[in-house]
Amino acid sequence: MQQHKLLLWTGRIGGILVTAFFLSFFIGEGLPDIMNGMGKELLHFLPFTLLTIAGFIIAWFQPLWGGRLLMAGAVLMAVYFLSNGDTRMALVYGLPSLLIGLCFLGAVNKELI
Repeated sequence: MQQHKLLLWTGRIGGILVTAFFLSFFIGEGLPDIMNGMGKELLHFLPFTLLTIAGFIIAWFQPLWGGRLLMAGAVLMAVYFLSNGDTRMALVYGLPSLLIGLCFLGAVNKELI
């Protein structure tokens, strides 16, 4: 298999896993808290996660722009957690999306590999 196709499918499969994690977290933990009025911290974090999910959806069809959006969402998420003093959460949430974005960018052009 060619390396750019391997990177593309690695990004797609990894993106599915990360998106499923975020969505299951919001459905299981976030929505009940928001409905009970206790999800104020989650509402601050939600735009960064939605940016990452939108980046993955776009990357499925346009890897260059979606990969850039994924990486922007990952950096914003990491900056958000780092500004709150939570380095571990910055790595847990930011690093997978950043790596997936890099996979998409590497798959765009064979010469980037």
